[in-house]
This record gives sequence, C-alpha cells and structure tokens, in this order.
Amino acid sequence: MNFMVKKQRLIIIISFGFYLMLGIFHFIQKNQPVSLNKKNGLITPTAIPRPASIHLPIIMYHYVEYVKDPGDTIRKSLDIVPSAFEAQLKVLSEGGYKTYFVKEIPDILLGKTKYDNQGVILSFDDGYEDFYTSVLPLLKKYNVKATLYIVLDFIGRKGFLNEKELSEIVSSGLVEIGSHTLNHRYLKELPVDIQKQEIFQSKEELEKLFKVPVTTFAYPYGAYDDNTIKLVKEASYSAAVSVIKGEEQSNNNLFSLYRIRAGSATGNNMIKVLKGINK
Repeated sequence: MNFMVKKQRLIIIISFGFYLMLGIFHFIQKNQPVSLNKKNGLITPTAIPRPASIHLPIIMYHYVEYVKDPGDTIRKSLDIVPSAFEAQLKVLSEGGYKTYFVKEIPDILLGKTKYDNQGVILSFDDGYEDFYTSVLPLLKKYNVKATLYIVLDFIGRKGFLNEKELSEIVSSGLVEIGSHTLNHRYLKELPVDIQKQEIFQSKEELEKLFKVPVTTFAYPYGAYDDNTIKLVKEASYSAAVSVIKGEEQSNNNLFSLYRIRAGSATGNNMIKVLKGINK
C-alpha cells in the first residue's frame, strides 16, 4: 500500500513538473519577439535579434522648391530644389535602400520589426506647402515613405499646408505625421508649463484632426533640455528627432535621434554620407 501511494505521489510530482516547465516555455515564447519561418511546410517561430544600435540615417528636409527671392538666404540655406530631391530618390532606389518611418525605430530596437541594413528615413520639418506640391508626387512615384513634422498653429497659413492637403497626405499611407509643437517656439528657454502645453496639446490636436496616432516629435531649432525630454516622454511619444549630426540610432538617443542635412547628401556623394564614410 505504501509503495502504491509513493508511486502515485511520484507520478503527480513528475506531472506537475512537466506542466510547470511547459507553462514557462509558452510564457517565454509568448513574450519573445518572433518572425514566422517556413520550413518543411511548417511555420515555426524564429526570434528577431534586438540590436544594441542600428545604422539608420535620418535625412532632414525643410523646403523643397525653387526659391524665388535670391535675397532670402535663410530659406535658401534650408532648401533643396525638386530636381535634386528626385535625384536623391533615384540614388536610394538604385542603391536598394528601404525607407522607414521614424515611429518604426523603437520597434526595430526592441526586435519587434525586422530592419534592412540598407535603410533610410526622410524627415520634413514645419509642414510647408511644397510638401504637397513637390514632395508627395515624388513619394508616390518612387513608392517611398516619409515623416512630416507639423507645427499645429501654422496649418492653413500662407506657404504652409492646409487641413485638406494634410488629410490627402495622411490618406496616401506613405507619410507619418509627427508633432513640431504648437508654435515652433524655442522650448529650452520656456517655463515647464509652457513647454508642456506646446508638447502635449500639439499631439492631441493633430490626432483629433487627422484621426491617426502621433507618436514622434521634432524639437524646434533642435533646442531641448532635460525637462523637455521628460515632458515628451510623459506625453507618450515613443521617440524624438534632434539636429545632431549622425547616422547611428539606439535606445540611448531615442529621444534625440541623430539626423543629417539634406544638402550634405546630394549627387554622387549621397551614398558615402548615408554610410557615414564622408565626414
């Protein structure tokens, strides 16, 4: 009788241990980022590695137009003509580059999204009207993505995008809308409560207007301090771009992502700049 009791207890213990290990295995599998890998007709989970950092250049644009006033030196310094922009898209296409949205960077770093080493991001600040007239047709022509940072209170002003144009841009599926504050103010010199209004309200209003999540942010003039970054995180943005020169992105600079200026990545020099060869 004692032998039978011990045997039953042993069976119970072994069974409990088996199901415990099985439960742990399923928990790990459930929480491990995976991709699907077909082998011998079966679909099996394959872990996506989590990179410590990625080489992902973010090109920063402002104007894409032919500047009419030769005396407007500020506009000219921030401009690239449409023909030069199209030449850049041709270089990217011929070079086998894949375009991403800024909002995809956090998931790439978490291993939730696969990343192609030949990757690049096109980012546009302020929301000028030439994005609709010059940029969008070329994005469609070459089927490439872009991230557009909008200053909320500039919508509808002369020279800037209006709501109708922005709605069409959003519906294209090729453009991520991000926030560039309410009024394009120099954040690091503002009181915390004003910074908060610029950061939080711009996100909320853009989401209401265009019915899309707004998850990334661009600092006006590239200016920010510790409070600014803290508020951007509190507002539930997942990433933010700076004007610091560089091509490597990581969790360490997720809220100060590096960018390179459009004018430095033109002609035959472009691929070298994207690879970080031409410093």
